[in-house]
Amino acid sequence: MVPLNSLPPEPGARPSKRALRHTAFAALRLAAGVAILAYLAKSGIVTLGGLATLIIAWPVTLAAIAVFLADILLMALRTSWLFRPLGMRLTVLRSMQLTLVSIFFSAFLPGAGGGDIVKLYYATKENEGRRTEVATVLVFDRAIGFFAMLILPFFFVPFFVPLIRTVPMLRGILILIAYMAAGLLATFLLFAFNQSIRGFLARESLPVPQWRKRACRVLETISTYGRSPGTLLGALALSLIANFSVIAITVLAVLALDPASLASKMYLVIPIGHIVNGLPLTPGGLGVGETAFNALFELTGLHGGAETLLCWRVWKAMVGLLGLVIYIRGMSRIVLASEPGSEEQLAS
Repeated sequence: MVPLNSLPPEPGARPSKRALRHTAFAALRLAAGVAILAYLAKSGIVTLGGLATLIIAWPVTLAAIAVFLADILLMALRTSWLFRPLGMRLTVLRSMQLTLVSIFFSAFLPGAGGGDIVKLYYATKENEGRRTEVATVLVFDRAIGFFAMLILPFFFVPFFVPLIRTVPMLRGILILIAYMAAGLLATFLLFAFNQSIRGFLARESLPVPQWRKRACRVLETISTYGRSPGTLLGALALSLIANFSVIAITVLAVLALDPASLASKMYLVIPIGHIVNGLPLTPGGLGVGETAFNALFELTGLHGGAETLLCWRVWKAMVGLLGLVIYIRGMSRIVLASEPGSEEQLAS
């Protein structure tokens, strides 16, 4: 078992001013999220009585947990797939364990990076010499998932053109999301195919050689996916399917809380709400996500958006308890080199 005190800095080490500022900023963001939730509860937008219906609607809860586990399996497949072009191996089982542990930490111990920091820690702790590559893959994995969520609403746009025309704010939000998706795609294309950036970083005259070499390794890792379009498209397809399951879970939350309010336009609104919830404004989007869901629901003539996302969080926390079990049992080395010459191949 890996003890809890293995995650922070070494015992006895004095925290730096930067670490203290980082902790203080995380605490402020968490306090902001809790304050927003408190306001929503005080204003009557969120009621505990509504969430109590989850006990009565236990078949829906079981169905939501099953879909959550399927979603985690898809994400685990995506992460495992992305390590292959680098000559590294992450089994689907290990990837699922890693994802569940990160979900537990993000749900119960929210911080500045939430479960992502824990995920990076476990994946890189026994990969000395390749930690930069492993960390880059995990960040890239998250970027693909977020990009898939950004483009997901546009699959439903053709079915709700009249609604978009009559709600200018919704149209503006979709345009903003389109710009975000285009910017993320352009950034990937620039880093994956622009040789001049790597050539500039490779210049010996540049200061801070350690960071310069690390940046070159990050760019080389990203460019690997430019040479593996099949892996890239497969990861994107898995992300889209996984995000469709997120919509399904959210619809199940509406079914449990207020079945009469189910409407087809939720398929357009829900992914937009999850995009806002995914922004790192507060830990896990706490409070901000609920506010966004409530505003989007009201904007399109729906209601109960905040309670719907809170219900989704409750189910996510229940699934996250599996991550606690895995954490207590401990995990051995996560990412392995599948080929003896893989490191030399990447460095060349």
